[in-house]
This record gives sequence, structure tokens and C-alpha cells, in this order.
Amino acid sequence: MRPNPNKIAFFVFFLVFGSANSQQLKFRTVSTDSLVAVNVKVVNLVTEKTAVSNGSGEFFMDVKADQLLVFPAENYEYKRYLITEEDLKKKVVKIVLIPRPIELDEVTILKDMNPEDLGLVPKGQKQYTAAERKIYTATSGPVDVLANAISGRTKMLKKQAVIEKKEAFMEKLQYQFPDSLYTTKLRIPADYVKGFQYYCVEDNEVKKALNLKNKAALLQRIFQLAPIYNQLIAVEEKEGKP
Repeated sequence: MRPNPNKIAFFVFFLVFGSANSQQLKFRTVSTDSLVAVNVKVVNLVTEKTAVSNGSGEFFMDVKADQLLVFPAENYEYKRYLITEEDLKKKVVKIVLIPRPIELDEVTILKDMNPEDLGLVPKGQKQYTAAERKIYTATSGPVDVLANAISGRTKMLKKQAVIEKKEAFMEKLQYQFPDSLYTTKLRIPADYVKGFQYYCVEDNEVKKALNLKNKAALLQRIFQLAPIYNQLIAVEEKEGKP
């Protein structure tokens, strides 16, 4: 499949201009027991740039206010951090990570239980994410609607709901295929595998295949997207050369 020039042009435009006015910040990752957290990977969900903390737990990243960083580390609990205006004034931004507990032996669950099975909600009732429930609460009464419309809280909650859905699709995709498939079959550089996965979950066909649990359709679609993404990498690296 040949790369779509329009998609490439749009993505390059986003990379070049979308990061305008960004500021490089220094971060330090530590665990709750005050130990340095090393080799922790971080992803900027907006720019899809990645970094890894060094032996001192430090890393640098170009960011702007309201951009969301995620820390999908194996040894620590999943962490999300929203960049604020105050962070942009700091010399070092400290990120505290919670170590994962020791895993016990695997337990097989014969049947998935949900609120419908337990009789807590009617059959067929729409299920909401945590962020969607907050939106409903923020807009359920006339006083709340007025107050939140003024404060902008509703807009923030809707943005958070979109991010949560994107993260949910990302988690589903990560468990479908091993990283070796991306690097050997799709020829995605190892450092770009996570970025490619975020690129895929923006695609409607990928999201549809994940919702339907259609692994064959999902695999076919990511094979179609891989050449486009590799072309984007080539353009980005070419633009980044002095």
C-alpha cells in the first residue's frame, strides 16, 4: 500500500508546527520510597515523543501546558501526569511513581462478572468510564451546568474522557501482538513501536477491529498503516538533520 501524501503532509505539519512554543523541561523520576526510578519510559500523548529516565532518574522532554505524559513502566503502576503552567517555571519537575506489588500465582476466572451480572444495573444500560461519569455529574443540574460552563470544568472533563478512551484502546492493542512483530514483520524501529501503537489507535478501522475483537482485521490494518508510519519516520529524521 502506497503512503497517502495528504496524511503524511498533515502529520509533518503537526510535528513541525504543533510543537511550536514548547519548552524543554528536566524531569526526575523517583519511587514512593524515595529511591531513584531508572529506565522508566515516558510518552507524551500529544506529540507522541518518548524518553527514558537515565541512571539518575532524569530525562528531558519538550512540553507545553496541558500536555499529558504517561509512564507505562513494568515495575511501577501506570502513571499519568498533566503538565501545568507552574511546571514550566520549575528547574526540575519531580515525578513520583508507585512500585508494582509482587504478583501472585495466576488465577483463572471462569466467567467475567460485571454490574449487570450482579444485578446492580439494568440489562443493556450504557456503561460509562470514570471520566464520562464525571461529565454526567457536571451537567446533570442547572446550577452545575452554569457553574461548570463558567469554569470550563465540563470542557476539561470531556477532554479527559477522550484521553481515557484512547488509553483504553492502547492497552487493548498492546496485548494483541508481541513487539517482535512490529520490529521484524512491520520493520518499525524498536524506539518507535510505542509511537506506532498510538498512531494506530487513532485509526477508526483499528478501533473497530479492537471493539469487535477481530484480530485478523486488526492485523491486516496495522500492516497497511506500517508503511505510512515508516515514511513519516523517514521524513521526521530528515527534517531533524542539521
